[in-house]
Amino acid sequence: MNRHFNLLAVTTALVFLMACSSASYVDDPLVKPQLPLSWHTDAKSLKDNQTWVTPIATEQLFELISIGLNRNQQLIQLALDVEVKKQQRNISDSNFWPELSLAANSRRSGDNDTQSTINNLSLDLSYELDIWGKLSDSARASKLNLLTAQANYQQARDSLVADVIIAYYKVVTSQELVKLFERRTENAQLNFEIIESGYLQGLNTALDVYLTQNEFHSENSNLLSQRSQLNKDIRTLERLLGGYPAGALVIDAALPLLPQGIKIGVPSELVKRKPQLQAAWYQLLAQDALVAYTQKQRYPSLRLGGDISSVSSDIGNLLNGDYSSWSVFAGITAPIFNAGRLKSQTEQQKLILKQQEQQYLSTLFSAFEVVENNLDLDASLQQQYRATLKAQDNALQAETLSFEQYQSGLVSYTTVLDAQNRAFVAQSSVISLKNQIIANRIGLHLALGGDLDASVTEEE
Repeated sequence: MNRHFNLLAVTTALVFLMACSSASYVDDPLVKPQLPLSWHTDAKSLKDNQTWVTPIATEQLFELISIGLNRNQQLIQLALDVEVKKQQRNISDSNFWPELSLAANSRRSGDNDTQSTINNLSLDLSYELDIWGKLSDSARASKLNLLTAQANYQQARDSLVADVIIAYYKVVTSQELVKLFERRTENAQLNFEIIESGYLQGLNTALDVYLTQNEFHSENSNLLSQRSQLNKDIRTLERLLGGYPAGALVIDAALPLLPQGIKIGVPSELVKRKPQLQAAWYQLLAQDALVAYTQKQRYPSLRLGGDISSVSSDIGNLLNGDYSSWSVFAGITAPIFNAGRLKSQTEQQKLILKQQEQQYLSTLFSAFEVVENNLDLDASLQQQYRATLKAQDNALQAETLSFEQYQSGLVSYTTVLDAQNRAFVAQSSVISLKNQIIANRIGLHLALGGDLDASVTEEE
């Protein structure tokens, strides 16, 4: 009766421990917050779901994206990290298989009178039973680490595509600004020649000559600065492509104006669609599996094994032996005293899991923040562009009219300079706003979890 009671107690304890072994340590209510049904930022103008690839598509851009995806050093590192995680998964999976090893030993012993030699060749087999799911937890952590690496790699590919597009059109923007500064410098030089000629004829004052001369030197300085910025932007693009930043890349394109349509979806879709969030979630689950693994390190381990061997005094006869010597064994080991080391390891991993939970929430809400900000900025940039476009038309007309009135003696040359400055600001703002719209829209697609890598590949 007492034996039956002990057997029942042991069985009950085993069932209880195995039930505990499958439990998750993740705080589900914390890491799965209630999400809004729609974005808080009004995005009515973005619901047409028009394509974003076609307006920016150039053969050169697609070629550069392909180069970047194949040569970018950081992306290659992440691809290699995926391969590292695959090998780690293989290592974890190998723990489910028996381990077979071959051992050869030679021993010589004796005393003052006799000596003897014993040679031994044995084939040993050992296997650990995964009675608590400890090996399964280790394998699960390795698989989740692999999924994390794969998601990080995909996010990096999408980010690289976005970065190359943005950097490409940043170069185009700088090129257009250089052309604008060149026109400004040429106009300033022409104005100086006209004013100086009028001064020599007694029609203009020396002050006007000084003002136009100062304007020319100022515009020439701005032109040199913008050319330097263009070289810097080209080098940035070259580094994204994984090449040497020589500033030698030649870009031939114009700034497009992107349509307002874009598929925004709802916040809950972002969690499933964005690789960055998937990676954060897999990392959290991997840490959860690691907590379970360290917890089960405190449980007994059961190993089975066996071996066959051949013994001979002549090492040459080992392979011809009958291998009649064999043995099988089963062993159980359990930690009894380790000064609290295993317990502290478990608590340490639980605390790291709590950190991972907060990290996941931070990544999640930061992703939502980027989307909301980009949605808000997109609408603002569209309005700014339309207003600035009108300002540019008015400023160009005012610039022409002011110079004509100056030549007629109706206004001073400072009025001309003011009109020219307003025209330049309006023109440069139109160029910059078109670039900002492109950068923000590409950033919005990336923030929404849009597969930029696949989108560009399909377009090609």
